Amino acid sequence: MEYIAIGFLQFFVLVAISPFIKTFIHKIKCILRGQKGPPLTQAYKDIYKLLKKEAVISKDSSFISRIAPYIVFISTTWSATFLPVINKHTLLNFTGDIIALAYILALGVFFMALYGMDQASAFGGLGSSREVTIAALSEASFMLIIFTFALQTGSTNIGEIFERIHQFGVFTYPVSLSFALISLLIVSLAENARIPFDNPETHLELTMVHEAMILEASGRHLALFELSSHIKLTIFITLASNLFFPIGFYKETYILSIVLGIIFYIFKLIIFAVPVALIEMSIAKFRFFRVPEVLTLAFILSLISLILNNL
Repeated sequence: MEYIAIGFLQFFVLVAISPFIKTFIHKIKCILRGQKGPPLTQAYKDIYKLLKKEAVISKDSSFISRIAPYIVFISTTWSATFLPVINKHTLLNFTGDIIALAYILALGVFFMALYGMDQASAFGGLGSSREVTIAALSEASFMLIIFTFALQTGSTNIGEIFERIHQFGVFTYPVSLSFALISLLIVSLAENARIPFDNPETHLELTMVHEAMILEASGRHLALFELSSHIKLTIFITLASNLFFPIGFYKETYILSIVLGIIFYIFKLIIFAVPVALIEMSIAKFRFFRVPEVLTLAFILSLISLILNNL
């Protein structure tokens, strides 16, 4: 019962903090531009306001448009139940769950692409085709990163991987894992439709990827899509922070350990969110035909990390 409570707490913390992380990245970008930016609670206000509104669905769409927002949300939150935050005991904890995490996230991408095509909109179909292309190219790199840490720790259980990485400590990291970190950063930006792969703030339809698919969404459907994207971004930042900044992960379930773990977790999320904002301020969105080149680089880096780590 104690472990179930810990699992619910970790799931709640990850989901609750995700809109804050999205707004924090946007706030950093606004400060760098010399703007005031929105308050850090803006994403919570937007989601709450959208949830109170009715969803408007095109008369040309099918049942896919009615179920896709819920499936995308369920798949993303389902993935969050696998992910340890401060302790290895999650709601869903079994051997191979890190592989299940990758493919459950892919399920959400699949239904979001279906939603974009179901709107009978040229922009929706364009965004869906681009999203599926990016997801297919980034999946191989993500799986190689997973296998790198699975072979290093001898487990495909996310909790076991995190716990053993934290036992090793940051100063025992082999240099080869730096390649995996760079690859994971590229994959995270691609999977979450961030610059240079997509511009989440764009208003130009022909350059949209993620936004083009949900261009017709409104009301509670748009709220589910937005919250799902916040949670997905937080999942990738959690993976990176717990793998490459191994502090604040405890075996004990004492109150002090839980409080310290949550504080360290938020601190790590903020640290790993800052580079995302800096990257988005430093470079422009790439042309779509350059995206395969960047994702090929991520694949090569993850492959080098896997080979060097097992020599």
